[in-house]
Amino acid sequence: MSERFENRGDADKLIDPVEDANAVIARSSRSFSVASSFLPYSIRTKVWALYAWCRSVDDAVDHASCPTEAAEALHTLEEDLARCQRGESPSHPASEWIRPMILAGQIHPRHARELIEGMRMDLEGYSVRNNEDLEHYCYHAAGTVGLMMTSLMGVTNRAASRHAIALGVAMQMTNIARDVREDAERGRSYLPGIENVLEANSDRISQSVSEILALAEERYNLAIEGLPYVPWRCRIAIRVALEVYREIGREIQRKGCSVMDGRTVISKKRLAWDASRAMLSSIKMNINMTLRCVMDRKPFSFKEFTMSESSDSNLPVRPCTANQAKQIAFLGLSLTSIMATALFVLVYINPKEEGYSYLPLVYAGASAIAAFLFHRLSARYDRPSAEQAA
Repeated sequence: MSERFENRGDADKLIDPVEDANAVIARSSRSFSVASSFLPYSIRTKVWALYAWCRSVDDAVDHASCPTEAAEALHTLEEDLARCQRGESPSHPASEWIRPMILAGQIHPRHARELIEGMRMDLEGYSVRNNEDLEHYCYHAAGTVGLMMTSLMGVTNRAASRHAIALGVAMQMTNIARDVREDAERGRSYLPGIENVLEANSDRISQSVSEILALAEERYNLAIEGLPYVPWRCRIAIRVALEVYREIGREIQRKGCSVMDGRTVISKKRLAWDASRAMLSSIKMNINMTLRCVMDRKPFSFKEFTMSESSDSNLPVRPCTANQAKQIAFLGLSLTSIMATALFVLVYINPKEEGYSYLPLVYAGASAIAAFLFHRLSARYDRPSAEQAA
């Protein structure tokens, strides 16, 4: 495993970049941390590193002591992308997170530059006059992240791009709706037509937030339509992240879009419920697509697991191996057992009859053991066959 030096006054201390990136995402975003746990490890570590780099770019503006310092940091981060392409050592320590992915061609540097341009918009005071301006900003701030994430997951079909952008834009719109007060205190406003939120009428602010969340909802739906483009092992993570962020927006709406009263936070109980619903939706999609493949042809193809029927990709169709089919089956059983465990625990907490006693806990324990065993069996088949390796 590669190592890097932490350049924060402790240069003699070696940092494991994977664990360091994991710490960044755990500290900064509970929802992304939960969602990323459903990714295969090889992809998960790259997603952690990409998130850590994106967070560093954002912090270069938000935590700078002055605009000049922020501008210099963004300039250094941008030049580091070219250095990484040339195989040179970057100047900014955070660039070490993205460097291996650029060298391997897993991320397009253009999308990373566009993200930096989005942070530059924050620094220079980007004016959001209408929905088109809002869309433009959200693309740079988060739509680009969607493109980089799908690239890391191995999605090569260009038709998937608009769905990836839609999810990033929807999440950024949700962020904007949630952080109206915090942004206003920093002197920023992303509400179309409202330049100074602190002086604006509360009803007008609520109306604008409601409209932004309606736009976000449209893009969440578009993102869901694009899930068939994503490799099946990544769909659960994407759907969990989508539903958790979507719930933030819905909670804001339930509160009447009164965003100036404070930041909306989803409880851990609600977070677990939304993640469970997302898991079930993804399992259902994977099972339906598997059954369709089995019914349509022998040997069936994994093309449906990575791209939609409307795909215009000319990529060769890869036949499904026995290991892949077994992995799908055991993964589905594992996730179903997890849901059964949660349901039995809920029955124990809120029993319909006193006679239930500890029986639901016994069933919950058995389901948890089954989930672990099925997960281990699924992991056993999570490796390429000899033919694929060749």
